[in-house]
Amino acid sequence: MRMTRTTLTMAVLTLGVCVSVAAGGAPMGPPIAVLGEGQWSIGGEFAHEQMDMEAFGLVTETNGEDFTTFYAQPFTFEDITVNMAFGTLGYGICDNWDIFVRAGVSDAKDDLILHPATGTNDEDEFGFDGDFGLAWGAGTRATFGRSGPWSFGGLIQITWFNPGDSDFDLNGFTPTSTITGDASVKYWQTQVALTAAYETETWRIWAGPFVQFIEGDLELDGQELDGSTFLNSFDADADIEESSQFGAHVGASVLLGNQWNLFVEGQITGDSWLVGIGAGFTPESVGL
Repeated sequence: MRMTRTTLTMAVLTLGVCVSVAAGGAPMGPPIAVLGEGQWSIGGEFAHEQMDMEAFGLVTETNGEDFTTFYAQPFTFEDITVNMAFGTLGYGICDNWDIFVRAGVSDAKDDLILHPATGTNDEDEFGFDGDFGLAWGAGTRATFGRSGPWSFGGLIQITWFNPGDSDFDLNGFTPTSTITGDASVKYWQTQVALTAAYETETWRIWAGPFVQFIEGDLELDGQELDGSTFLNSFDADADIEESSQFGAHVGASVLLGNQWNLFVEGQITGDSWLVGIGAGFTPESVGL
């Protein structure tokens, strides 16, 4: 059994894709009902997130003769960035209960650092650079109670992210060899939030806790060549899983006229932050 630098490189790339995008968030907007019964709205949202992460992972290598599986060494992610943009459509089931859907795109970019488990202080750094790919989701928000200018509510939403594939081209195990390949990820994110909101005629300010869950799939294909000579190939098909991650959110919205609503929000956990903006247009009420 041989632990080559190539194998470690591919393991880090596999995990880098897996964890970096898995932690990506989604804008929530006000986690209380914002539409009346029979009202519908259309709008748009944009969010930017940045984070640091640590993880381990698994990769399989073949040199044409046998297969060997390795556990990766510890590594970290520095300043992972995720950008996302959505169009939204919402509907008021009743005065205290809304549902909504969203569709758009998201990307993912990060720097990955491999920290050797024993022996040396050497570190290797690699990158994942995915273009914009499909993202969509659905959710519901409700108001549980009101007391004067205060409202109390919550939100549940699930969002599907499929950032564009990333190719890579790295130095290989030998001085003249190179590693090339493609990586792709797909994952679901579920968020559950509670909030307390203070409302005036035109302004709403809110804050509260939230929790998020991540699950998805990773696929990676790569090979090492020395000129035109095949040395090794790599294949990975991994499950992306993350235990619950707790955080806090805060936001504010303003009503412009009787039909336009603008909002800005922030989300923060122990290893990430997100800022988002959005706008919604609500025409006259309609019946079912």
